[in-house]
Parts: sequence; structure tokens; C-alpha cells
Amino acid sequence: MELIAVFDFDRTLIKRDSMVLFFLRYFNFSWKNIPDLFRLSLETIKFFLKIYSQNQYNEKFLNLIVNSSRIKDPHKIADDFSKYLLKLIFRDARKRITKLKDDEYELVLLSASPDFYLEKIKDKLGFSKLICTKTNLNNGKIIIYGENCYGKNKIKMLLDEYKKKDVNWKKSYCFTDNKSDKHLLSLFGNAFVVNNKRFKKNNSKFGLLIWE
Repeated sequence: MELIAVFDFDRTLIKRDSMVLFFLRYFNFSWKNIPDLFRLSLETIKFFLKIYSQNQYNEKFLNLIVNSSRIKDPHKIADDFSKYLLKLIFRDARKRITKLKDDEYELVLLSASPDFYLEKIKDKLGFSKLICTKTNLNNGKIIIYGENCYGKNKIKMLLDEYKKKDVNWKKSYCFTDNKSDKHLLSLFGNAFVVNNKRFKKNNSKFGLLIWE
């Protein structure tokens, strides 16, 4: 049976949410882009009012940022952003990734964030598999398709790739920070909450890791 080690990305391998970092890094805060900033605020309100799905909102969010950016090519942004994020990976996370790889675990990067920048991070860190929200880059636009890899969808997408009968779940590992991943963690014999003491406090069956 396979041994796998599953890692979330945002606030697990890095300290912050990568979509927030994407906005801060690429949105061009200039007078001419004030209408885009207002539009972004309006799209966010529509999302919280459940007018948009998560995928619809994320697609609008990403494209508004790209349109305002000094770098108009999503491919160039993906290259730049992945290099930037790699510098933010926790040192302790890198050590754990290396150890589990040496122990012949199949490494899985499992995230709600989009593949257009996670794909390069997956390759650089030596992960075997990337399971995340899927995108196409077409005519300068980012198109999101398929399911948003969050909550129950995260478990479904993982189990589509790794059947329960084929994995030694008791000896496999999972690392995440988010309480939405509680049921995901419950699949694993080695389940760890990363840098979230409040989540761990209410779920004593999981281990706690403080990564820096």
C-alpha cells in the first residue's frame, strides 16, 4: 500500500494567504486603477452575498489584478510569483518535506489556490502530485474550471487520485492549518495542525507543529 504525505499550502507552507499576497504584489495602486479597486470591492461584496461562487469570484479577482498590473502577461506573473512564494516557505517545512521524501513517501500538495503558480512550486519542492483549483491561461486571461479545491471538495479530489484501499492511511501524513480541513486530517494516522493553536486546542487528537 502507498504511503503519502499531504501538505496544504496557504498558512501551512507559508505564513500568509497566497491570494492576498498576489493582490499586494501585483495590483498597481495608481490613480488610474481606482475604478478597478472599487470594482474589486464590489465583486467581493457580491461573493459574500453569495451572488458568485468561489470560482467565479476568484476568476474575477485574479483577472482584475492582472489587468491593473504593470506585468500584463499571466505567464510572466506566474513565473515571478512562484519564485517569490518559494522564498517564503517555512524552513521547518522544507526539512519535513526532505525527510518524508527520503523515507519514500509520495508527496502531495493539496490546496484551494490555483495551479498556474502552484505547479512550479510543486516541481521546485519535489512534490509528486499537485491537487488544487485548475486554471487555463488563455489570451491574457485566467480561466478557472472544475471544482474549487476547498472543504469537502478537497477530500473528494484527493480520494479521486488516491483510493482508500490503495493507501496506508494509518502511516500516512497530513499537514494543514485550516479548521475546514478537520475531516481531511481525520483520514490520516499522522495528522498535524500547523501554526494554529486554537484549532489544535479544540481537536486534541491531532498533533501540533509550529513551523518557522
